[in-house]
Amino acid sequence: MSHYRLRAGISAYLATLKTPYVILGRGLLLGLLLLAMPLKAQNLGPVVNTISPLLPSPQQNQTQQELQKQAPVPIGEPPRPLPVGSLPPSILVPSRAEVTVLKLDDQLRVGKPIPDSEALTFSFSDEIDGVVDRQMNLKGRAQIRRNDTVIKADEINYDPDTDIANLIGNVELIKGTTQFSGPRARFKVDAREGEMDKPKYELRDVRGRGQANRLTIETADVFVFDKATYTTCSPENLDWYFTASQIEVDQEQKEMTGRNGVMRFFDVPIAYAPYFSLPTSNQRRSGLLSPVIGYNSNNGLDIAQPYYVNIAPNRDLTITPRFMNHRGTLLGSDFRYIDPKYSGTLSGQFMNYDKILGRDRWKYDWQQRQMLGRAWNGYANVSKVSDSLYPIDFSYGIGGAVTNQFRQEVGTNYGGIKNWNFTARALTFQTLQPDPTSPVTSPYNILPQVTANYRNQRNLTSPGSFAGGFNRTPDITFGADFTRFSYNTNNLYAPASGMPQGGSFSQADRTVIRGSIAMPQITPGYYLKPKLSFQANQYSGILTNSPSTSINQSLNQPIQGFALPTLSLDSGLAFERDATEMKGFFGRDMIVTMEPRAFYVYTPFQSQAQTPLFDTADAGFGITQIFSENTFVGNDRVADNNKLTMGLTSRVLETNTGAERATVTLAQRQDFTGQRVGLNGTIQNPTRYSDTLGASTIRLLGNFNVDLFGQ
Repeated sequence: MSHYRLRAGISAYLATLKTPYVILGRGLLLGLLLLAMPLKAQNLGPVVNTISPLLPSPQQNQTQQELQKQAPVPIGEPPRPLPVGSLPPSILVPSRAEVTVLKLDDQLRVGKPIPDSEALTFSFSDEIDGVVDRQMNLKGRAQIRRNDTVIKADEINYDPDTDIANLIGNVELIKGTTQFSGPRARFKVDAREGEMDKPKYELRDVRGRGQANRLTIETADVFVFDKATYTTCSPENLDWYFTASQIEVDQEQKEMTGRNGVMRFFDVPIAYAPYFSLPTSNQRRSGLLSPVIGYNSNNGLDIAQPYYVNIAPNRDLTITPRFMNHRGTLLGSDFRYIDPKYSGTLSGQFMNYDKILGRDRWKYDWQQRQMLGRAWNGYANVSKVSDSLYPIDFSYGIGGAVTNQFRQEVGTNYGGIKNWNFTARALTFQTLQPDPTSPVTSPYNILPQVTANYRNQRNLTSPGSFAGGFNRTPDITFGADFTRFSYNTNNLYAPASGMPQGGSFSQADRTVIRGSIAMPQITPGYYLKPKLSFQANQYSGILTNSPSTSINQSLNQPIQGFALPTLSLDSGLAFERDATEMKGFFGRDMIVTMEPRAFYVYTPFQSQAQTPLFDTADAGFGITQIFSENTFVGNDRVADNNKLTMGLTSRVLETNTGAERATVTLAQRQDFTGQRVGLNGTIQNPTRYSDTLGASTIRLLGNFNVDLFGQ
């Protein structure tokens, strides 16, 4: 442990002593830069003569002459005198005519695009020979560049008289995000025409690729392939692809067209199109999307062909007819819209007559977000199906097939008052019963729920946040929640346990009041968070077929509420050391931390055996839950606590960036009295010690993480 250093220990003193020297050093450096700036500006000269353009045009020669006339004074000559009160000319900002001058400045601005007819042409190679104005031979990593067009080859032979360049070996043509490669090619440089043998091409905007017998470049933006293929699959997973007698790529129109196209799936032809058109960019356009084809014993042959309609930049529509030979045709549509004050989706599916069930089938889904005013918004999330078997019959994936609940929810939120937030919502459920022998319990409907929350938690960047003492303003939270639950069922309390089960009340009201006050002390080396909180619940309900009452008439017991305080103290330390032994593994300087943590929470016991259970469940057991104040999620239960949780975390961080490369956490909780409050009554034999939890996350390469958990 002696190798570790407390983060907060000496950092503040070092920063205090270092500050005057940093300010003084930066002031001297700034002064020297200001004195040297005019001389640097005078020393900048044109470099256009150091780059030999290939076949400069008369306009390019004129541009070079003008640049030479505008060149700054050479080194050694004194700067030209300036009139009194005038400023030196700003030559560090490139103008339209100076785009080829090298500027030693970190605030260069990108100029307007230069047309190909006016742009300079540059060449590069390991060797160059030939006769001026007659023949030019570039050998070894040869390149010709103009604007965003690059030609590469092992060898380039250029004839100025015919304007023809012959490319031999590892030929590449790159224009924007489109790339072509082949063994040999022949181009007319100025005319932007040419041809390539056995080309392979890649359209990076749409991740498309393919190959052909021959490529003909008709213009700078039109490429024609003979006997070509096209796919968006990766080379190692070539599942489907198109073959066509001819494919034409028009970069100006952002379009690819093909003739005599055959769609192949694992080399098996499955569809033919005499003509097809595809986009070559991410810009939206109307047209057919990739079909979905399948087969199962329930629906038979299943074919869906979506058609995309680009209505406007902020609206689109997808129409999907789906044919199933055992059932019939299902028509689906998805409409999306977005505006500055609202956005949403509206989708629906309809089958006029299901040949198996003998009735209509349908589904709809509507989601919308709406700005109603300043800091005031609303939302809707409404979905429903015609019957309980709809997800099983028509879903493509397992996740959709096992869906048993569809929500109908509308709500609003207002946050226009400082530190306050108000919400209101209504929520009902459609619970499906696909298996009559195994009924699914439906949750209570919420009609409505109204909440108000206050939070004045301080900003950690405010003065005093890391001062090592308690902030004068404590963190205060307060919340009020009123919810009316409704349920249509004839079930009453379960006589065996005396607990109300889901569906015991046809209507019930719950009011929850909660609040907390905390005085956290946070420094880079340690933190201490004492907190006092409370929660009070009150209930009133109507039993099925009973008048309004607060008494369970079947058992003659009250509907029990509660009011409970909770005291918690969270604390931790942070030590760190330089991990030179890990540099060989990670390839850079690393820091290892050691962070012990102790969390204590106390809540007195109050029986909640007769408290209704509307929307509460067990929180589970994990690293996050073991450091929480309540072992339940929801408002109907507050666990009794007299627990101490001890944990230890170690992290491996990059010294320069602070990126976390690995973390390991161990934790165990001790319950001094044993928790007795349970979801369904009182726990008779509570445990005193939890299992020891272990969790680890290791980031190996890029965003690839390995997560481990043990208990």
